[in-house]
Amino acid sequence: MRKMKTNRPGLLLLAFLLVAGAIQAQSISADSIKTLKLHKEILKQTTELNKQKLNLAEYQNKLVKLQSDLEKANKDAAKAAAESKDYSQKMARNPGDQKLAKKAKKAAKNASSSNNKAEKLTTNLASLQRNISKTNDKVSGLEKKIAGLRSRG
Repeated sequence: MRKMKTNRPGLLLLAFLLVAGAIQAQSISADSIKTLKLHKEILKQTTELNKQKLNLAEYQNKLVKLQSDLEKANKDAAKAAAESKDYSQKMARNPGDQKLAKKAKKAAKNASSSNNKAEKLTTNLASLQRNISKTNDKVSGLEKKIAGLRSRG
C-alpha cells in the first residue's frame, strides 16, 4: 500500500473556509429568521385587520336596515297612539258603546305593542352603534400596530 500524501495546509484552509462559511450562514440565517418572523406578525395583524373591517361593514349594513325598521316602527307607534287617543275620546262621549270599547281596547293594545317594538329596536340600534364604535377603535389600533411593524422591517 502506498501512502497518500496529505496536503495539510490545504486541508486546514478548506476546514477553515467551511467553518467560516457556516458561521456566516448562521448570522444570515438569524437575520432571515428575524425578518420572516416580522413578516409573519405583519401578516397575522393584517388578517385580523381585514376580519375587523369585514365586521365593520356588516355592522354598517345592519345599521342602515335597523334605522329603517326603527323609523317605520316609530311611525306605526305614532299612528297607533293617535288611533288609541281617538277611540278614547269617542268612548268618553259614548261610555256604554260595547263595539267602541272593543275597538278602543284593541287600539290601546296595538299602541302598546308598537311602542314596545320601537323601544326594542332603539335598544338594538344603541347596541349596534357601540359595536361599530368598538370595531372602529380596533381597526385604528391594528392599523397603527401594522404601521409600527412595517417601520421596523
